[in-house]
This record gives sequence, C-alpha cells and structure tokens, in this order.
Amino acid sequence: MSNPLTPLPEKPVQTPMLLALWRLMRPRQWLKNVLVFAPLVFTESFLRPSSWPPTLLAFLGFCLLSSAVYAVNDLHDAAEDRLHPKKCHRPIASGRVSPRQAGALAAVLGILGLGLAALVGPLVLVAALGFLVVNALYTLVLRSRVLVDAFGISAGYLLRAAAGAAALKVSMSPWLFVLVLLLTLFLALGKRRSELRTQQDSVGRRRGVLERYSAALLDQLLAITVSSTIALYAVYSFDQPLHAHSFMLTIPFVVYGLFRYLYLLGANERVENPDEMLVTDVPTLINIGLWGVVVISMLLLNRQGVL
Repeated sequence: MSNPLTPLPEKPVQTPMLLALWRLMRPRQWLKNVLVFAPLVFTESFLRPSSWPPTLLAFLGFCLLSSAVYAVNDLHDAAEDRLHPKKCHRPIASGRVSPRQAGALAAVLGILGLGLAALVGPLVLVAALGFLVVNALYTLVLRSRVLVDAFGISAGYLLRAAAGAAALKVSMSPWLFVLVLLLTLFLALGKRRSELRTQQDSVGRRRGVLERYSAALLDQLLAITVSSTIALYAVYSFDQPLHAHSFMLTIPFVVYGLFRYLYLLGANERVENPDEMLVTDVPTLINIGLWGVVVISMLLLNRQGVL
C-alpha cells in the first residue's frame, strides 16, 4: 500500500523535447564565432563603445546561423549517424527530434540570423548569406573532395572574420585574412587526421573522403600549416608599430597553442573532434585568455603612447 504522505515527483522544468532541440543547436560550438570579434580587437575599435553593439549583433546572428547549419547537417546525415557508435545519440539520429521539427528549427534560426545580419549592415548580410551558401556546398559537395573539404571549412571561418570587419565598416586586414586561413586549415586538417586514426581503429564505415587521405599526407600538411602560421604571426608581430617590437611577446602563446593542439591529436587517439577538445581543455583556455590579456594590454598601452 502506497504511503499517502509520499510527495509527488516534481514535473521537470525543461521538457526532453526542448532539451533535444537545444542540443541540436550545439551551443558549445558558438565559441567558433568569436572570430567576429577579431577585427574589433586588431583595429583597436574595442576602445570605442559605439563599435560594440554592431559586433555583438553580428556575433549573435552568426551563432543562430551556425546552429541552423548544424541542424541541417544532422538532418542530412541522420541515416549515416545512426550507424556511428557516438553520433547515433544525436537528437535527430536517435529519434528525439523529428525531421520536420529539425527543419522548422533550422528555418527559424536562419531567418532570425539573417535578420540580425541585415540589421547590422548590407555587407554583414552578404557575409551571412555567403556563410550559408558555403556550408550548403560543403554538406552537399565539398566535404567529399580531398583537400577542398579543408578549404570549405576554412571559408566559413573567413566569412565570420569578414562579417566582423563589415560590422565595423572597415576593410579586412590582409594579415588577418592569411592568418585565419592558415590557422583554420591547420585545425581542419587536424580534425581529418584524428578522424582517420579513429576510423582505422573502428569497425564502422569510413567516410568517403577519408579513403583519399593518408596519415603521411596529413602529417606533412599539418607540419606545413603550423610552420607557416607561426612564421606569419611572427612577421606580423614584428610589423606592429610598438616600441622594441614588444608585440613579439605574444608569439609564445601562439606557439604553445598550436603545439598543444598537436599534442591533443596524438594523446587522444579515440577522439574524432579535436576542435571540441579545445573548448574544454583547461591549458588551452588559460593560454587563450593570457594571449587575449597581453594583446589588449599592449594595444591599450600603445594607444596611450607608452609603447
């Protein structure tokens, strides 16, 4: 006989459906959109309060657009994800979110994201539309083409940085363009290297593009891109009009961050998404924070004529 004094279980505040939709949006991946803030920092526009609202709106718009892209990608890959030991737990592949619900969510997020981009300015809207087009091409065509897939990923990041510049109504620095290109190619190739190792060790199906890559090729490309990124950043730091080339003090943080990524690739052999490790790896987060503090401090001191 049940105890009449036993309290009834509380109804959960958040329904499983809302939680599944939230996970489908992948809010942890919004950290990739911080590239929108890069022009704000390197043009020293962060010192002007009027520069923050358009940049923040552009950032929020790209967060919504990237979530729309993730929803469409999961919808497109649902059948393949069901065969994957980890991706089968994704909201659509697991059946917690229906294809119709995912499509509706993607449409709403896309419209809201484009609306925010248009509110900031026409060039930001162009960058946002380009972001959607590039991701659509990546999902349908580019990701199955060897090497082109890495450039497709890099293009999405470049458009984020371009949107940040457009929000401030400034031209994108050639230094920033090449640095973002090299850095994101390095991250994309590292992701492919990790996927190749993981799928070689598993019994699951191998993605078509991975059959055209080899470990030796990816290791060579990683060595080239990491060396080029360090060299270009070093030259960029020496080119800054600061006393005694003091901006070079930021180089160790960049070198450590790149080396840490290579370490994570080798130390976590079963991880397919090393870019996700970067947002949870404490040493990496501390390193990025210190780099940001040093960069902003130097720019502020330079503005005051100290450096």
